[in-house]
Amino acid sequence: PILILALFLRAYKINSLPSLNPDEAAIAYNTYSLIKTGKDEHGHNWPIHFQSFSDYKPGGYFYLAIPFIKTFGLRPSAVRLPNLIFSTLAIYFLYKLVFLLSQKQKLALTSALLLSISPWHIHFSRGAWESSVALSSILIATYYFYLSFKQKQSKNLVLFVIFMSLSIYTYHSSRLIAPLLSIYLFYSQRLQLLKNYKKLVIPSILTIILAIPVAFSFLTNGGQTRLNGIGLTADQGPLWRANELLNHHFNQSHQTKIINRLMHNRRILYFLSWTEKYLSHFDLNFLFLEGDQVPRSKSPNMGQFYRIEAVFLLIGIYQLFHQPSSKLKKLILALAILAPLASSLTFQAPSALRSLALVIPLIILITIGLNSFKNKKIYYLIIPIYIYSFFHFLSAYFIHAPQRYPFAWNQGFNQIIPYIESQKNKYTNIYMTDKYDQPYILYLFYSHYPPAQIQKQIKLTIADKFGFSTVRQIDNIHFQTIDWPKIPINSLVITSHESAPISPIKTFYFSNHHPAFQVYIKQ
Repeated sequence: PILILALFLRAYKINSLPSLNPDEAAIAYNTYSLIKTGKDEHGHNWPIHFQSFSDYKPGGYFYLAIPFIKTFGLRPSAVRLPNLIFSTLAIYFLYKLVFLLSQKQKLALTSALLLSISPWHIHFSRGAWESSVALSSILIATYYFYLSFKQKQSKNLVLFVIFMSLSIYTYHSSRLIAPLLSIYLFYSQRLQLLKNYKKLVIPSILTIILAIPVAFSFLTNGGQTRLNGIGLTADQGPLWRANELLNHHFNQSHQTKIINRLMHNRRILYFLSWTEKYLSHFDLNFLFLEGDQVPRSKSPNMGQFYRIEAVFLLIGIYQLFHQPSSKLKKLILALAILAPLASSLTFQAPSALRSLALVIPLIILITIGLNSFKNKKIYYLIIPIYIYSFFHFLSAYFIHAPQRYPFAWNQGFNQIIPYIESQKNKYTNIYMTDKYDQPYILYLFYSHYPPAQIQKQIKLTIADKFGFSTVRQIDNIHFQTIDWPKIPINSLVITSHESAPISPIKTFYFSNHHPAFQVYIKQ
């Protein structure tokens, strides 16, 4: 029943809600391009990293999506199915892992149930989110690692290597979390591993084989570009702050200047910035009240967890530290420490997307707290509050979020692109606003543009300060800021809330009935 509930919550209206975002469209279209031509949109043969918007996405999810795109075509649901499957598997393997390490059926079942209805996990299970697939892969890998000591079979360590490698091939953040977690796991079980070192031979060889391609691609084919664009040092704030503080000290002696430079060193300020970002992932406001500040990553008036779970989390932490040392206890602490690391190394923190792995240790802690009450009558109060909280989340996600954040959920492109296609041959030029992220890839997706044709003409702009590029023109369609004086006569113009000197001939609306796109003819 738990898996059926989880699957329903993640599959309901998956083709339309949320609307397809540019990253999903990039995965879907590049997968479509591979199927049709054996190349991505930029003409690269079966890459490990996909150039996309110059962010060089890891290729794992693209290849997982191939059978679904090939079977169901270029549809939102097709590109989301791999994550739907993996996110549901995460719930099953969380149950298996918790039971394996604790031998407590109630703890394992409750953990699985809470993850199945978790707002944080549901949100990132309903799109083509690589982070969710990576998390599921890490969870599955961890289960097989511990299982290898119970069954004494080397095949379990092989499965550990395969799934841990899959997480690295799928999402940027896993390239930090997965190796560190693997080091912890092997160190924690080093004595048993050394006793059976022969069964490490095949997993070790497999690790090397799988690591070489991704390492080579990361170092040579732009794999570092994403880190350069969003990494901690991309934030110039600490550098400016260091210079500002140094400028406060004038007419100082040579010795004093040295001391001041040590005190106001930019490296120290970057370190302080990192600690602040790291700890922000444990902020109660982020976890239980407001959640992520990025509209695409949140539901209105919701934290990452239900507010009632704050109480159980605190109780769970107390209970954990008063329990004897165990494999589960150590794993919870290791995951809680490692999960925010990758997110904290970016200037956009806290990030619900990049720290998604944090949901696992916190869910287990919440479960420990929830199961700690000896007086069973208290559950007559807890269960109704949970039910109310659950339906409040469903309302926030399925009803209010599309109304509140239609721009962030990229609504309207599934309507405007077919219209553009119907008008494409009637005008010499069509100009479409670039107010929303990467409109060109949504055009390619919704128009089912032939991949062989885009490979011949695609041209990326110079990357911006965040490391992103875009495409300004496909055939006679221009994606740019609308500058009316520079637009030729007899052009079709599509805007979104930009001022215009003429009246629109057609308007497309968001689900909240506010205008999404206005269509004009410049005559």
